[in-house]
Amino acid sequence: MSKTFRTEKPEKGNPFFNTIANGGYSRAIKGSPTDPDCDVLHNCVGAAVGCFHEALGRKEMDLIDPVNAENIFQNAIDHGLSVGQTPVPGALIVWQKGATLSPGDGAGHVAFVASAEDDGTIITAESGWNAKNAWWTTVRKPPYAYAAGYKLLGFVYPPKSNPYPTPTRVIRKGALGADVKWLQWELAERGYLRKSELDGSFWSITLGALLAFQLENGLDVDGVCGPETQAALAK
Repeated sequence: MSKTFRTEKPEKGNPFFNTIANGGYSRAIKGSPTDPDCDVLHNCVGAAVGCFHEALGRKEMDLIDPVNAENIFQNAIDHGLSVGQTPVPGALIVWQKGATLSPGDGAGHVAFVASAEDDGTIITAESGWNAKNAWWTTVRKPPYAYAAGYKLLGFVYPPKSNPYPTPTRVIRKGALGADVKWLQWELAERGYLRKSELDGSFWSITLGALLAFQLENGLDVDGVCGPETQAALAK
């Protein structure tokens, strides 16, 4: 199983789950009813966005705005975050309610992906407006149905933290160095390489992985990691 994140209800006064007015970091509105320990619970956005930023240690809570749940998917894109249909721990899962995005016929739902198995099974940590409990976890399997009238929009991924230096040159076959490891790490994160293949040497295995990435992402399939390919890998 992959790394596991928060599944337990936050402790009293946890700043990621309390409004700024209550001494916390959160810009979300208070939940209904307002939880005495964490005032943005009983609010799916307050809980999920709190978990997302807490996992990153990002007290600015600036990666996602406290919009209606179903608008979080587009809001994340607007903030430069990646989205997709494959779950990963530390991501958000977002559902739209009704046929149109709010303002419209519903506010949707969002939850935090605390863990993810290879078969697609996930455990979500979540809360909800006027819900019986302020906090709960749910085991979900594909296709990740939430409730009648809700449509899965997908997953919002946390920003990656590549440990290797960003390239300042065009990387070609035969190149050696830490920036080649940057390229290999990005390819491995997307499943084009194995982590055991991060050796800092750009030879045939890395070339094949890069060509596959370029082909599947609408880039020039030239086997060269220039500015356009680097930008695509950095998303």
